Amino acid sequence: MTKTTLTFEDLKSYGWKEVVEMQERKFRAFIRYQVYPNHPYYRRLFKEHEVDPWSIKKIEDWGKYQLPLTKKVEYRENIRDFVLNPKLADEGEKEPAQIIKNQLAYYKEIGHKEFRKKLLRKALKYKFGIGKSEAEKWIEHHLKWFFLPVQFWFSSGRGTGIPTPVFLSKYDWELMRKTAPKIGVLAYEDLIKQGIPPRPMNLFPYAPHLGFWGVNEGLYEFADFVYRTAAGASLTTENLIKIAETFKANGFAGMPNYIRNRFCRELVRLNVKLPEKKGIVLSAGEKAYRRVKKDIKEAFAHAGMEVKIVEGYSASEVKIGFAAECAENGGLHNISPLLVAYRTVKFTDGEWEFTSPEEGGHIVIFHLDGTGTVFEGYLMGDYVEKIEIDKCGECGIEGPRLYGISRSSEIETQLKIMGIAETKIKGSTVNLTALRETLLQLPEIFECQIVITKENPNDPYSMDVLKIYAALASDVTVDTAEIIRKITHVTKTETEVTPKVEILGLEELIERAGGMKFREIVDLRPNVQSEK
Repeated sequence: MTKTTLTFEDLKSYGWKEVVEMQERKFRAFIRYQVYPNHPYYRRLFKEHEVDPWSIKKIEDWGKYQLPLTKKVEYRENIRDFVLNPKLADEGEKEPAQIIKNQLAYYKEIGHKEFRKKLLRKALKYKFGIGKSEAEKWIEHHLKWFFLPVQFWFSSGRGTGIPTPVFLSKYDWELMRKTAPKIGVLAYEDLIKQGIPPRPMNLFPYAPHLGFWGVNEGLYEFADFVYRTAAGASLTTENLIKIAETFKANGFAGMPNYIRNRFCRELVRLNVKLPEKKGIVLSAGEKAYRRVKKDIKEAFAHAGMEVKIVEGYSASEVKIGFAAECAENGGLHNISPLLVAYRTVKFTDGEWEFTSPEEGGHIVIFHLDGTGTVFEGYLMGDYVEKIEIDKCGECGIEGPRLYGISRSSEIETQLKIMGIAETKIKGSTVNLTALRETLLQLPEIFECQIVITKENPNDPYSMDVLKIYAALASDVTVDTAEIIRKITHVTKTETEVTPKVEILGLEELIERAGGMKFREIVDLRPNVQSEK
């Protein structure tokens, strides 16, 4: 029997072999009855490579038939074609009967018994004219609920300054709401056993990003009391700390840099004493390095709270799936194994191949369920050091645990692997080459260099800083302050990051940037990717 999702209890009771069998069944059905008939991009891909979708029986067959991996740049250029559309055929639109027939077959294969039963009953009523109007309305409503995009997450910014949307249907939203609470239960399990009720606080920035909304809905579904905040946006960090103190918050979910560099610094400055003695910090959105965790622990200890720091992992493209730790440095469990599958790959002379779990490699995702935007063989741009598949000694879940996930930030690597030069700055994914091109289109700018560094160059864990050095065109008539404001506005629009701008003479800029070998983009941040 195949389930839509696995509950927390299911994750603990099923063996990994059973889960893999369910994954493979869902993947086969998804490719045959959703991706191939309803996904314009992948339907073209299968035809161009002369691969019969019915020959795809498991994820590894993607490599067997050497189907290409999908890169972010390809998605950005074909956003509409990545959204499931049951009406769309190669030529014209599908007949309604064909759509319903395909959907019934999918429900049968995937184990959606109730969906199939209701849809079949309404389809028969429509066919034989028994309450035809009511049946037609129900079918239309159901298919809209299942397929129609109603919202989006933003992925990284595009060259035009418009972030890339990843669309979700109401069906996706329900899957996400069923899945997200398992992160909280996994993190809080020890405290719950000790009789400590979960009272977590959402410290992710408020935005149409998975981080805020996934945590928001997840906390709401499982916790006794929830503090829905927005990382100092609607309320200052100082006021958030006062709320945590007054209402006895014992959980804090957010970006590690915000928690360490803003929340914890205020916690110490205000000399607050938190009422609860034990708590949880859920870190996600970027890697939390050992030094960062140490500083967070010390700050909370200063406030009288012993915290366990666990990491979570997801992304806009993962959409409705999550991975999370149950213990500090314990590896990330895929708590959504029937919604998304992770694989690792390596590249040799432009060709790719799957790697063994212990090898690690670049993360590739395969959606097993969901509608809206769907990805198969999608190259995330993240790297995992290794994956262990066993029974966890802490929580008892059997399956893969991902260790050492880090974002590839070196420019040449991104150009080679992802087909686009981008990196994360203060948690925002920035297309650096596109930003530079946009800046050079400003009539006032003759040349510029982009530099990424740290707020404190001696502290590799301090906040990221985006610097822009610009040389002006010879015929500029406006004052320097106005130009700096314009560069700042353009950069903020493109990247969601506020830069530090410095105007230099052209010769000084060229000399600083390397003379004849002009270094257009420089990342001066210390390389701590290999830290254990």
